Amino acid sequence: MKNMKKLSVFLSTIFAIAIVAASFTSCEDPAGVYKPGKQISKIYETELGGAEFLTQEWKWDGKKVSSISYFFAGQVYGKDEFVYDGDRIVKIRDDHGYYADYEYNDKQFKTIKYYGPGSVPLAKVEFQYEGNKISVITLTQFEVDKNLTGMIERGFMGKLLPKEGMKVVSEKLDNQSKEVIVTTLSYEGENISALTTAGFLFTYSEYDTYSNVWYNFFPFSSYDAEVNSRVFSKNNPGKITNKFGEITITTSYIYTYDGNYPVTIKEKSTHMGTDIETTTRIVYN
Repeated sequence: MKNMKKLSVFLSTIFAIAIVAASFTSCEDPAGVYKPGKQISKIYETELGGAEFLTQEWKWDGKKVSSISYFFAGQVYGKDEFVYDGDRIVKIRDDHGYYADYEYNDKQFKTIKYYGPGSVPLAKVEFQYEGNKISVITLTQFEVDKNLTGMIERGFMGKLLPKEGMKVVSEKLDNQSKEVIVTTLSYEGENISALTTAGFLFTYSEYDTYSNVWYNFFPFSSYDAEVNSRVFSKNNPGKITNKFGEITITTSYIYTYDGNYPVTIKEKSTHMGTDIETTTRIVYN
């Protein structure tokens, strides 16, 4: 049961990874290379004005991320390790046998392939480009897990989508023997302006002029299913609107900075008059 739940979280993060990969828009930096101006050391989260908890601890080998440990209620519950070919990430693996292999075509992504324990193929992501920007991402799922629904709702898509929208995505993964999900992207400069996937439309606006510390970072993890839209672009979005049919969720962000990088991110999501507020605090080396 534990491994089945981990597979569910793993598949939910594939949505995050597929979309995050779109942040590779610079012709100067090849896909798979992450060299931020500041190195993350620890990440803390606070929800609804409650207690602050450590959620991640990053370790570095020089200028490269070597591992990320994940925490819940003060206890470590998982760890990812990063494998490189030069400066480029070629594999990310966790401590329960899940991993992702990255394949490149010169400076661009070709495919990302995902595997479970025993090297069982779970899914792959394929990329199409217009110039130096990713325009279409195609996710093909190979494995089906009937326990997906609850884990996806707690994961990446659940952070951004209304409950009604989550039912659609969950059912697509839960009921098909082989699911293909296509994501299309558009840009304004070095930042994503709109993204469509599985019937959802995300629009991004009010970017600041500071650097996004997650830009060009694309972790695979079967632990961390909480990657959100702050990783999409070179700068930090001030507003994200998510629409699915008649449903709209608006999320606003307020930042404080250390030099050119954010140290706190206050996030407020509004849906049908209900607000959900969280705060992320980033500690750097």
